[in-house]
Amino acid sequence: MSTSPRTSPNNGHTRKNSRMLSQLAAVPTRGGHSIYHVDVNREDEPAPAAATAAAAETSVAPTATAAPAPSVSAKSIQPSLPPPPPPSAPPPPTDFEIEMANASAEDREIMQNKIINEEYKIWKKNSVFLYDIMYSRALDWPTLTTQWLPDVKEVPGKSSRNHRLLIGTHTSGQQQDFLQIAHINLPPPPSMSMANYNENTKELGGHGAAKEPIVFSVVQKIPHPGEVNKARYQPQNPNIIATWSPHHNVYVWDRSKHPSVPGTDIKPQATLKGHTAEGFAVEWNPFVEGQLVSGSEDKTVNLWDMQRDFKRDNSTLAPARTFTQHSAVVNDVQYHPQHGKNLFGSVSDDLTVCIMDIRSKSPDRPAIHFKNAHKDAINSLSFHPKHDKLFATGSADKTIGVFDLRFPDHGKIHSLEGHKDIITKVDWHPMDASIIASSSNDRRIIFWDLSKGGAEQTPEDAEDGPPEMLFMHGGHTNRISDFSWNKNDPWVMCSTGEDNLVQVWRASRHLVETMPASVHRREVSAS
Repeated sequence: MSTSPRTSPNNGHTRKNSRMLSQLAAVPTRGGHSIYHVDVNREDEPAPAAATAAAAETSVAPTATAAPAPSVSAKSIQPSLPPPPPPSAPPPPTDFEIEMANASAEDREIMQNKIINEEYKIWKKNSVFLYDIMYSRALDWPTLTTQWLPDVKEVPGKSSRNHRLLIGTHTSGQQQDFLQIAHINLPPPPSMSMANYNENTKELGGHGAAKEPIVFSVVQKIPHPGEVNKARYQPQNPNIIATWSPHHNVYVWDRSKHPSVPGTDIKPQATLKGHTAEGFAVEWNPFVEGQLVSGSEDKTVNLWDMQRDFKRDNSTLAPARTFTQHSAVVNDVQYHPQHGKNLFGSVSDDLTVCIMDIRSKSPDRPAIHFKNAHKDAINSLSFHPKHDKLFATGSADKTIGVFDLRFPDHGKIHSLEGHKDIITKVDWHPMDASIIASSSNDRRIIFWDLSKGGAEQTPEDAEDGPPEMLFMHGGHTNRISDFSWNKNDPWVMCSTGEDNLVQVWRASRHLVETMPASVHRREVSAS
């Protein structure tokens, strides 16, 4: 993954981020109706700067294009998306940019931390309007990875439900690292019931409507060799978890064979040896139990077959196959969600997207090859969960690309621009076909709605970003390391960052969900 330094913030960017976060509270729904407001407890204290965030043990923030593009859809993936507008000449540097360029490194850091704190204050002030749920917890050590586990349980005697999270630690060698399982109790999705109608605010729900507190706890800690670069559970058995470590190995764990209270021994069920450098890319095959692929800084992708090669605990496995389609660091791998029995994709610092067919006898020859897909390193890949020809990528060139597998020579069929630094991850919404989320080293997660492509904007709206920009999460004060959609509550997101924070949040329903045109406040069912 590209590790280029963050772009220094500037006046225009600060104004834009501040205005975007401030005005989101007044944005109508995609259907045009303001229905449900946030359920949080506000705090007036600003968050610590990125350099001091790690000192806090716990913190609960508010609770509660080139060739003609082939035909692609937004909502139904049928109408064609318009090509991006031609690039405009960059504006002259502002006084602030000039000041930053001439300042010493120490002064630039001080100025940047002031900007971060000011942006956080603006976000926090507006958070009561932006979220139905906003929970923030400062961990003892940052986690580089997070993933919602697939199960959810009702909490006896309460309306909340218990969800599970997969997280890790990154102690930089100062303490023992752990693979961790956390539980969090969340309220159910907001109800369209007149029982929640607030006469004072004229809204359903509203600030202070939460009936039960959010409860977060780490319930299992498994000693891990070095920081957990990435952790992913096996779809066929979520107790089986694969992790990347900095020691060039992928490890496989059966969490049911490890105690909740950790001992001192590191005992993975299997060690997968075959890479010569560390990595951050690992993915289980959703169709073939026990098969997984891993991508590494050694430029290779290894395929592993646990079903065939795993014999007993503490086994060491060699790769079933090694693929050499890339000429630089492999940053992400993913099996195709519809054709994953045989196909997986990979992206790299070499600017390419490779679709590999594991049945092929040529380990260096992609079945489909997108060359020069971006202008800088490609950090993330996400196949569309419903439309098998579409996928998206996130790049160090600060753009998101949408591609069609049928047209590798066309390049991007659509491009999304709005982040101010390298994009670290993209992931399609699990239910809504037009929504994709992205994270960046600019400390933001953005929801994009491709059904808004080409929509007319006022000059003021255009200043805040392209029409596809639906929602911006600004709750982190340092780089975002990972995020995960919750498939049991599709608008709930977990995000983690280098600020030690794990945040669980649900964007306000009236900002992100499409409401039927016939729905008005007084017409909502009173059930």
